[in-house]
Amino acid sequence: MSSSFGILFSVQIAHAYYTGTCQDFEFIIPADSSRILRERRIIARIDKGICYFLCEKNELGVPLIAVSGTTIRIGLKLTNPYFSNITKLDFKEGTTPLYRNLSAPTALDLPVEVLLTRAIFSYTLTKITRPVAVSVKDSQNNILQTETVSELLDTTPVSFDLTGFPQGLITVNEKQGSSTKKSLWYIEQDLVRQQTFAIVEINISDAFFTPSPPRFTLNFAARAETLKYYVVGKNYTSSELNHLSVSDAGYNEDARPQVLFTKVGQGSFAATDISPSQLTDTGSAVILFKSQNPVTRLEKARRKIQLSKNADVILKHLPLPGIERPNSDIIIQISKP
Repeated sequence: MSSSFGILFSVQIAHAYYTGTCQDFEFIIPADSSRILRERRIIARIDKGICYFLCEKNELGVPLIAVSGTTIRIGLKLTNPYFSNITKLDFKEGTTPLYRNLSAPTALDLPVEVLLTRAIFSYTLTKITRPVAVSVKDSQNNILQTETVSELLDTTPVSFDLTGFPQGLITVNEKQGSSTKKSLWYIEQDLVRQQTFAIVEINISDAFFTPSPPRFTLNFAARAETLKYYVVGKNYTSSELNHLSVSDAGYNEDARPQVLFTKVGQGSFAATDISPSQLTDTGSAVILFKSQNPVTRLEKARRKIQLSKNADVILKHLPLPGIERPNSDIIIQISKP
């Protein structure tokens, strides 16, 4: 009987900002998952931003070593320092998104927010009334440890040592009377050390073998914000700047929605706009053109967003915010003798 290595499953990142595959992350496989891969003769390979997991199969496509029911954890370490500039982040700061395939074996559920921690960690009490009991449960709802705080003025964080317990998802329950506050934590020493941005936890199923290996995709939405062009004119009066306009002449050519702009005079800037006093001095004035709707950040530039004076185009392609810019405020300088 012959055998060969074939794809078991793969993990990739899709981002609406990019025209191709998002390669803003490094894939991290923690020690316990690396051990499982060795035992099950599974190989991890990365190609063009996609992490492939391959196992040894016979000519019928059946793994030579049983892998169903095995759970593999993967960490995603962020390598792009400008990721937050282009990404709509829907989870709370300080939490780590956890992606799992619980609802359907070949697709990822929406992420849940967890607190990534080591096996020894502290929990800060939120309830004032005493006594309060804090318990830790594993993913199977088994109680691992419980601590009770009875002293009325004791607000010291409760410490837990889960060394020796399996790593992975746990629930911390803070119970006072009939009220219970629950929070999700995730123990994974290696991923804490690597400052992991997200965790992917894949449970291998028989469904992986027919009809084709699943490709798990993490989808990130691009950030959208008001696009603002501050046109600062040297030796221009506010009245002269009022003859300028910004329009989107390239939306048909690019096959995209048209960006419409509203003109705002120097005396009507909002509190969220850059103050005219920061942009002008003696002999200059400023006018603002802001998009009527939020504009999504894109790697591919929108062409022919142009600045005109009456019917004459002054600048055919206005700049757009690059990946390194934290906002979409763009200052355009023009001058006349």
